[in-house]
Amino acid sequence: MVATGADTEAVAREIVEGLRAPDLRIAFVFADWQLDPQVFAQTTQRGLAPAVTLGGTTTGVIASSAPRDGIAAVGLGLYGDWVHAGVGVAADLPKSALTRSRDAVQRAAVSMGRSASGLDPSRHVAISLVDGRCGQEEAFCIGSAAAAPQIRFVGGCSSTEVASKRKPYIWLGGEVMTDAGIVVILESELPFHAVTSSHLVSTETKTVVTAASGRVIEELDGRPALTRLREITAYLGDEITMPRPSSHSFARYVDGVPYVRSITHFEGESIHLASAVEAGHVLRVMRPGDLIGQTTKDLALAAEKVGGAMSALLAFSCAGRHWEAHMKNLDRELAGAYAQYGAVGYQSFGEQSGMLLVNHTLTGLAIGTRK
Repeated sequence: MVATGADTEAVAREIVEGLRAPDLRIAFVFADWQLDPQVFAQTTQRGLAPAVTLGGTTTGVIASSAPRDGIAAVGLGLYGDWVHAGVGVAADLPKSALTRSRDAVQRAAVSMGRSASGLDPSRHVAISLVDGRCGQEEAFCIGSAAAAPQIRFVGGCSSTEVASKRKPYIWLGGEVMTDAGIVVILESELPFHAVTSSHLVSTETKTVVTAASGRVIEELDGRPALTRLREITAYLGDEITMPRPSSHSFARYVDGVPYVRSITHFEGESIHLASAVEAGHVLRVMRPGDLIGQTTKDLALAAEKVGGAMSALLAFSCAGRHWEAHMKNLDRELAGAYAQYGAVGYQSFGEQSGMLLVNHTLTGLAIGTRK
């Protein structure tokens, strides 16, 4: 369900009309960052109660009928007795992100009559939403997934315009939050598959972070960060044209798997990333691969995993993927790849895949149909 326009209440009411039904169990509702989050959250909650209603702000919604430009909101409803949901909130993350995110998982499990340790990976999956500028996204991913390591965790960070001072928000039950995360545990009688798709390809080039603070790299290989990056990308055949970030990205390898840290922008000699790094980290330089081809391949595999057809695809797609698609005039092709499987979701500031926060990645949940 998609609604467009700058009138927040009207957009929210249209979403409600499109999703409302007696057997609605849970509704994911995402809204453009320019809409009023409080009005949107409260209006959708009132209209869709007693269903669980949650969501967040975004720089762009994902749906087959979503406009390429303009203000919009989107909703995905799960209906019927095949699904049950438990929800937990990790509030005030800067105070103790690891503990609060762990406790949110415990509360979500208890709310559905389970325990975190008793969750079954064949029946349960966790979906997370977290404030994309709280500064604790990495800790939230670690704490939440560590609380129930036997099940899969996927999710995305709420987003707002990079240059805007307006915060990204998440909401649950009509309550709007910042510095917080939400964990939803779904118990499903239908087949499901946790999706993770990344198309970036590793180069042979490595660089060492020699000075950094949070998500800002100040030095690479003992040199001013941007100067060194220009040298690296020139060697790889990429020219940095300000203010456009390099088409290359960084990745940390953990057990042979790359976890991407996208470049968002530059400030003087500093390189700003979408995920944190630390001094001493060895980063592999990544180059763009086949965005459309890899996405199509991974979504086809997800459909196969759930029996050949999806009844729903909840998607968290990194804003970096959409920036890249726009630069390469692949907006329509990327939207088409998602639309082929009925994806509904939002452009995110970072994505949860298990215990790690990643970038430039599509994560989500594919749900099959009854046999």
